[in-house]
Amino acid sequence: MVLFAREPVWVRVRSADGTVLLEKILNGGERFVLPRTDAAPTLRAGNSGSLYFAVNGQTLGPAGPGTSIARNVSLGASDLMAAYSPVDLTADPELARLAELIAAPQALPQTPPQT
Repeated sequence: MVLFAREPVWVRVRSADGTVLLEKILNGGERFVLPRTDAAPTLRAGNSGSLYFAVNGQTLGPAGPGTSIARNVSLGASDLMAAYSPVDLTADPELARLAELIAAPQALPQTPPQT
């Protein structure tokens, strides 16, 4: 599962025990691959209308409307698939290009996990 930004987005991803896995601004075209965990991490994101999810080969999102703040978003695959609709990539060529890059990860900048 991957979070990726179309435009700059502030994100904080916390594990179930509250440990911060990522807190930063993802720039447009940047992605973060979620580590596998027993319990789903949660997301808080500003400018959430520019944050998308790649889950099981589908692009879902955005995380919220426009520049709003998305709060307490469960990042479990089934939770995301239940909460968000697949994106019509034919309607947005730039988003389609980014989604293709997710499928070819070597071509897209990746945010390394923080320790």
